[in-house]
Amino acid sequence: MADDDLNGKFCYFHRDLSHGSYGSDVTCLQQYLKHQGFLCEEPSGFFGPTTVTAVTRWQVANHLYPPTGLYEFTSRGLYAKKNNLPSAEELLALEVQAQGGIRTCIDVVCMDADGGEFCQIACLKRGSSVTDKMHLCQQACQVAAGEACDRVFPPTQPRKYKKCLSLVARSCKQACQKALEKGTDVT
Repeated sequence: MADDDLNGKFCYFHRDLSHGSYGSDVTCLQQYLKHQGFLCEEPSGFFGPTTVTAVTRWQVANHLYPPTGLYEFTSRGLYAKKNNLPSAEELLALEVQAQGGIRTCIDVVCMDADGGEFCQIACLKRGSSVTDKMHLCQQACQVAAGEACDRVFPPTQPRKYKKCLSLVARSCKQACQKALEKGTDVT
């Protein structure tokens, strides 16, 4: 698992995470914590007691006080900085800057096996860098793909759910790279 998209070094956290949260962002956080040596169990997509403990240990190791076990604004910001990624707030600022002007929009559509669609649209001002487009695309894709996994695989199918979530970061990275190379929407 030396791949950045499997060791949690390429995650976008658009929300705070705490005990009871679940989804692809939790899986990505767990992959990161496991790779960093703070989590011993396999990522499940569920933010339970062991994830709270792992986040608390990560916070202490990174001098975030008081350590709460909550993965909130300060923790998300530090993660982004340590991994040379923009924070969710920085990506939101790019979208806000695009409002009212000429902009380029990225449509991300994730289809599930039942034909359900989970869409995210992200817009940047025209002329934005390829790097900014890539980051915004991947964040939108991770949200849409995570919602598709949530819908298709209920808690009664934990193995399939874990498998689906484990593929989100890599699939989004590949889809966004291809789409941006071709100048097309992401599907």
